Amino acid sequence: MRLERGEISSSQLTFLISCFIQGALFPLSLAFPISKHDTWLALIAAFIIGVFIVLIYIALASRFPGKNIIEINDLIYGPYFGKLVSLQYVYFFIISLSGYLWFIGDFVLTFIMPETPIIVIMTMFTFICAWAVRKGIEVIARISVIFVFIPGIIILLTFALLLKNMEFTNFLPVFEVPLEDFIQSTNIIMHISVCEVLVFLMVIPYMNKPKQAKRSVLLGIISGGLILLTGMIRNIAALGPLSEIVTDPSLIAVSLINIGKIISRLEVLVSMAQILLLFIITSVFYYAAVLSVAQITKLRSYLPVVIPIGIIGITLSLISYDSRMQFSYSTMYITPILSMHIYIVIPLVSLIVAKVRKLPQRNGRN
Repeated sequence: MRLERGEISSSQLTFLISCFIQGALFPLSLAFPISKHDTWLALIAAFIIGVFIVLIYIALASRFPGKNIIEINDLIYGPYFGKLVSLQYVYFFIISLSGYLWFIGDFVLTFIMPETPIIVIMTMFTFICAWAVRKGIEVIARISVIFVFIPGIIILLTFALLLKNMEFTNFLPVFEVPLEDFIQSTNIIMHISVCEVLVFLMVIPYMNKPKQAKRSVLLGIISGGLILLTGMIRNIAALGPLSEIVTDPSLIAVSLINIGKIISRLEVLVSMAQILLLFIITSVFYYAAVLSVAQITKLRSYLPVVIPIGIIGITLSLISYDSRMQFSYSTMYITPILSMHIYIVIPLVSLIVAKVRKLPQRNGRN
């Protein structure tokens, strides 16, 4: 039974994924203390490796057209073991939702409304995302078409305005960090940005032209990655060693812009763009969580679980993280390792099993 009635175009999928990638600029500040001025190289390495991983997702979706990852697991592993595999994806969607809810709460609390309790911020943001999720993936995709260009324009504009403050010698010497630190930083970036494209295995089946999924996904990754790389180069060139110790290099770098005491305080634009991107990212994870839960429990609609999943996401956020330091430590040293089996192992094994069993069969049986 098809729980989602809406459809998205190939261009809307590209914009959604581009928003996903661009929204990683602020969380990627966690990689700066590890790889320092070589973080831009770690970003390139993460995207090169990440594209090969994403090709596994695309191959899996192409092999089972019209099926999302929950339905694919049932076809590959059977109705019982497939549910056990799918529960790991449900856990991944919900824990990612809670992480982004905490991140947006901490971001607004730190830079915009420092006197507001974080639970109030998260509740308000969850309510807005819940509205979008109830409207369906088609509405979320249409919103992304509007939001996708704003961060890119702001990054390019601030890059041009900061040229006089930039020192490109800040990138030297190249490959100064130890190899193990470079690998760790690459894994963090890959975890935060590229590999989260896994969630779109819940979205691709609702494309009106599913054969264009590969092109749309890769275009979204490339376009978002170029904007991400531009923002990272701007931060390193403008801040130098300071980018390794500040909480949010993007805000600090843009705060340096002061042209004739007229064009200044542009960090408010950066904050606005980040909130818009976090709205898209959180809404997609929220949508994937409610849709997967509804499918596993065989509900006729995912609408009844929208509010409960939102409450669970907020509760997990408050339980899991007490401070930004704890969130940063978890994102840098724990989550990228624990989630590798979800990003890489399970999709790869699923693809291999599907090919060995020659699924889906064409004779009406599976």
